[in-house]
Amino acid sequence: MLVPAKRASLAELVEHYLGLAAELNLTIAFVLIVASALVGIATGYVFKVWALVMISPSIAVFSAIILRAYEFGMMAGVTIVAICLAACQLAYFATTYLRHARAISSHDEVDGEPGEISEQKIRRQHK
Repeated sequence: MLVPAKRASLAELVEHYLGLAAELNLTIAFVLIVASALVGIATGYVFKVWALVMISPSIAVFSAIILRAYEFGMMAGVTIVAICLAACQLAYFATTYLRHARAISSHDEVDGEPGEISEQKIRRQHK
């Protein structure tokens, strides 16, 4: 009678451990993705696009080291590293767009001629 009780207890222990491991793995992946996005935002405020050339490999190596330390598999690790890189770059481009959106107007004309709505001190030229 003691053997089935120990097996049930061992099964519960393994199930509990695997449940915590899955939650820990999800937390690690989420923290890496959020940290990568924050690095992208910080880079967008300070540097130009060429900084991504230095930041992206650093993020990939750091993420790979962390994921390997927590024994992620090959496919899961590569997927999370790719998501981290995409999050960093999307955050960078969103930050730079929001910073420079005010300077770019949809009413600006490339050819130099005034648009439909005339601005102050610009006369219409009739040819």
